Order: sequence, then C-alpha cells, then structure tokens
Amino acid sequence: MGVLFAVQEDGAGMWCICRGQLCLTNRLTLAKAITEARRLARDHHEQTGMTTSVDLVSPEGTTRLGHYAHPGTESDQTAAA
Repeated sequence: MGVLFAVQEDGAGMWCICRGQLCLTNRLTLAKAITEARRLARDHHEQTGMTTSVDLVSPEGTTRLGHYAHPGTESDQTAAA
C-alpha cells in the first residue's frame, strides 16, 4: 500500500495538496502545488521507503504526476504498465 499526495483545486481557484482527507497546504498556484507535492512525495519515499505517488485531481479526471518506488516492487511494475 502506498501514500498518495493529491493536488486539487479549491473553491477559490487556488490549489491545495492533500493526503487522504487532510489538507497539507493550500492557496498555491498550480505550478507551486505540483512542485511542492512532488517534493513531499519524494521526501516521504526517501525517509520511509514506502511507495508514494502524486496525482492531479480535476473534474476532467485524475492524472499521475509522480511515482516514487523501489525498482522491481509490485507497485512500481503496476505503474509502468
């Protein structure tokens, strides 16, 4: 099981980073939110060894922006498929 950091637009048109139901940071530009979410995911993976991902969540759908896993793990293989 991995950890997901989601970049989502708020009601005011700004962007936030969430982990589950917890909003980690908000009132960001889209570029800053993506950069910060990738940093958080990469740092979390390096510190814990857990698989982490970053998704951009929008009304049109979800786009994977980053995925951090050890080579050869089941989660890593699934993401590459």
